[in-house]
Amino acid sequence: MTTLMQIFSPLDILALAIFVTAWLGYEIFGERAAERGANLSGLMQGWRGDWTAAAVHRDNRIIDIQILRSLAGNSAFLASTAIFVIGGLAAMIGGSEHAVLILNGFEYLLETTRDRFGLMVGALIVVFINAFFRLAWSLRLHNNAAVVLGSIPQPGASDDPEVAQDRARVVARITTLAARHYNGGMHAYYFGLAACAWFLHPVALIAASLWVVAILYRREFRSRAHAALARK
Repeated sequence: MTTLMQIFSPLDILALAIFVTAWLGYEIFGERAAERGANLSGLMQGWRGDWTAAAVHRDNRIIDIQILRSLAGNSAFLASTAIFVIGGLAAMIGGSEHAVLILNGFEYLLETTRDRFGLMVGALIVVFINAFFRLAWSLRLHNNAAVVLGSIPQPGASDDPEVAQDRARVVARITTLAARHYNGGMHAYYFGLAACAWFLHPVALIAASLWVVAILYRREFRSRAHAALARK
């Protein structure tokens, strides 16, 4: 029986370990930073609270529904795209024999086998399945937030003004959870693109994984968008 160690080289195993560590490590790091309000996601939590608090005092909340519809539409588009990507990758497995011949025709690429190629494609499928589930859950949470938003009483319609404020805070919390899963789905796309470098060489996978981490860190902690949102 063929084992993984026979299919993959030690360099492949090292590259895959670095890829998984970079992805999971950044997810954990980003979640903790968001709890402290240190990154872009953390700053947006405060802005969502301001948005829902302002919605309480609006008679016409069409703009708020439009915002939620736009957010849900983004999640729906990327979730459906992930399905197409998964289908395309599954088709690649069927044509693995021709793909291996093409890849082995390049002298500067690491020689591969059908088993190695199939498992690499399988790893990509897992990445985009993760993206689909996170984005689909984000879509559902945004839809739930729209229902709760609709339950907020109109200004002056309730004897207890705290009811409206409490429901607005619920909307803020649900949309924050939805954004967290949306970001997780987007990160899966980023790292899925990095995983494509594995077809070239394990060293390319290592470099791409570290590059994605650097890009995400720069955009979420050191970008001009971060600076703008921090100035409330």
